[in-house]
Amino acid sequence: MMEPLSGLVSMSQQTRFLVDAAVYYGLVAIVALSLGFMYRRAGVPFLGSSVPFMAGGYTVSAVSARLAFAAARAAGVELLPYASESGWVYNNEQNVALANEFLASRPLLCLGFIFFTLAASFVFGAALGWLITKPAIRLGPVYIMIATLTLTDLAGFIGRVLVPLSGGGLGVYVPDFLAFYSGETSFVVLALVLLTLLCVFLALRAVEGSPFGLLARAVRDDELAAASLGKDVVRVRETAVMIGSGFMALAGVLYSFYFLFVAPCSFSTPYWVFWPLLVIIVGGGGVAGTLLGVAAVEALRRAIMAYRHHVIEAIFFPVAYLEATLLSVLMIVFLFLRLRLSGAVFSASSRASAHGEGDAQPARRLIAAYEGLGGGFEGGRRVPEGEENSNGV
Repeated sequence: MMEPLSGLVSMSQQTRFLVDAAVYYGLVAIVALSLGFMYRRAGVPFLGSSVPFMAGGYTVSAVSARLAFAAARAAGVELLPYASESGWVYNNEQNVALANEFLASRPLLCLGFIFFTLAASFVFGAALGWLITKPAIRLGPVYIMIATLTLTDLAGFIGRVLVPLSGGGLGVYVPDFLAFYSGETSFVVLALVLLTLLCVFLALRAVEGSPFGLLARAVRDDELAAASLGKDVVRVRETAVMIGSGFMALAGVLYSFYFLFVAPCSFSTPYWVFWPLLVIIVGGGGVAGTLLGVAAVEALRRAIMAYRHHVIEAIFFPVAYLEATLLSVLMIVFLFLRLRLSGAVFSASSRASAHGEGDAQPARRLIAAYEGLGGGFEGGRRVPEGEENSNGV
């Protein structure tokens, strides 16, 4: 009988350490790029990134796992009862092992499950991202931050209470949809993570250069000017949130594919909200800065893991709290540095505007370019920032 976690125990400890680091890099980068897109393009400070990430994980455990069990039972595999809450949790390991044996000889079915799970998670993640921002999307950024961060804790509580999602606090194993591959599946998941990261990067670049990207930048720069020109500011923000949340959900799916286990504690707010937020602060919100920031943060975390025993011997500090302590300190330090830098830039721009050197109407210029490309949310050619349209605006 195939063990549920057979793909996680067959490689050396050093190789596992490196593969884990690369997988986490890709997952955090997907979340950070999506967060950066929301804030940098639409001006939405979304602090609920763990919710769409959670939606991706629950898509695997609550939807795809049940569909795999149903397919195995339809093929004549005798699974243990799993309809009740107790059966879903306590018979889970045996049922997953039986489902893996069934999937091992059906590669096309496995690929179908993978693509279906990714597509379904994008929809669920986009819907949940829209839902937790809906109460405050018409208000200012501060209210959006409060609402999304508060509702993140509520979503985590619901995930722990509803046993059919992921077994409650105990968690559940999920079928290995790469069971047909006879080699080390961790490398395949790593390749999927990096491929998804590349696709997310290209997709966000395409959206940023589309007419919608121009309109989102106009809303970010001056929402009053955009609204006065007849643009639906709320709809633009909601669309940006749904796009970013859908991509975050893909990371949750890949996380579950990698560990083959889903539990509510895996979607903690500190790791999937504050670490990506720190990455954006460090990287300045740009794509290159975000990717480098993810590498720096992940290197710091791995250093703590690798040298934890030396840390204990040197300073007698609980390693369990070291990561959270460093996160807090780094967040405060970089926020202070960014505020100092922003103050200097604001002073320089104010002096330039006073001498007539500044651009007084950035939002109107962007909306004019948006109108020149058709004025809809449909696609269009990529228009770099600063490029003028045919009317010279």
